[in-house]
Amino acid sequence: MILAVVLAACAHAPPAPTVQEALSALPLDAVGEWRPARSHGRVTVVTFIATWCFPCLVDLPVLTKLQKDHPSDLVVVLIGMDLEGRKVLEPFAEMNELRLPLIVADDQVRAGETPFGPIKQLPTRFIFRRDGTLSFAYAGVAEPKALIEAVERELK
Repeated sequence: MILAVVLAACAHAPPAPTVQEALSALPLDAVGEWRPARSHGRVTVVTFIATWCFPCLVDLPVLTKLQKDHPSDLVVVLIGMDLEGRKVLEPFAEMNELRLPLIVADDQVRAGETPFGPIKQLPTRFIFRRDGTLSFAYAGVAEPKALIEAVERELK
């Protein structure tokens, strides 16, 4: 089961950012190759994670397989929220053989100043359509099957 996160529940709330706006507003420091323009015209999954977060670890093989199965239609971007930054994220990426871009969150992002608003729970995932608009977002534990189905719905 997926728990939806409402981003613009109030008529006075700003509209959700497009994937290009969101990704270009994030820090440029990344473990591995990172090019925000790569998401243009593709379904994009942005996931906030931490190395100590068990549900985040459960998502990694699922997200990796989705990226591997849909290399030209999907972009998966991870944002590491660990306080120690690159010091723990580099060995984490190496140990888990991550082939997904892993952006190192800076103090501003960890303090809640993200294009998505404050990130209050990990993992938090944002799924964008091919046109760059936000399809939906959710936080917390998700069954791997539900995550796969959510992404594959957008890929159709």
